[in-house]
Amino acid sequence: MKRRSLTPTTCAPPSTAGLRRRTSSRRPFTERVVLRRGEREVHGFALNISLGGLRAILDEPVGLGECFEVGLGDEGSRCGRVVWIQEELGGAIVGLAFLDAGITMGDAEPTLDVSSRS
Repeated sequence: MKRRSLTPTTCAPPSTAGLRRRTSSRRPFTERVVLRRGEREVHGFALNISLGGLRAILDEPVGLGECFEVGLGDEGSRCGRVVWIQEELGGAIVGLAFLDAGITMGDAEPTLDVSSRS
């Protein structure tokens, strides 16, 4: 198993490091996802989602920092960037940050409705 991340480990003081990484809570989200970039499609399965991104298991590896159009089942699609990778045999578990998630520290957290998902 090999893990890689774009999150800096020494740039932020320990007291604020967690605040910069996550601005909304994660919710379980079990849905097929398709990452598209040009002619390439990478299929996978989402594990959880937040306002800022999602965690997914992918059928094949992707590159750290790569940007994709992320198809979220019936939810449509959003642009996202791979911010961490845990390589596994035959694929990877990845963290994707949504590029259109305009949430900053101190903003109120809007409701994310995934109640219809199992």
